[in-house]
Amino acid sequence: MLKSILQDFPNTDISVSIVWIDMLPADNAAAAKRAAKTLDDPRVRHFHDPRRTHRAGKAFAKGLLHDGGGPAWDVYLFYSKGDQWKDRPPRPVEWLHQLSGGKRADATHFRTGKDLVDKLHEAMHKVTGDSCRQSSP
Repeated sequence: MLKSILQDFPNTDISVSIVWIDMLPADNAAAAKRAAKTLDDPRVRHFHDPRRTHRAGKAFAKGLLHDGGGPAWDVYLFYSKGDQWKDRPPRPVEWLHQLSGGKRADATHFRTGKDLVDKLHEAMHKVTGDSCRQSSP
């Protein structure tokens, strides 16, 4: 999904941070490293959030999820250029999620499939001003 977004905005000046959060039994640092190789784009930085802490997942959950305890995963957060994470993550300009059918977080931000891709494109345009170069069928 994210790979197609990066391909649809090939010249957009963005910085993408992907946090690989251990949620399933097979999730670990080695699995995150393998997954990171599938998204080889100079605009992307990869991080691993281990199960023992879920530090990033919990930080993102505060203010976004109903239970607030997190961790948050399968979320797409869009920030303005220059936003910085200091004591906690800044409030995203736009965000989308795929969490439990919209029960853990605001259902208006829940998307899947083509609807998710369309909303990701809209969010990219909102944050960058760039238009999407639609992928070839």
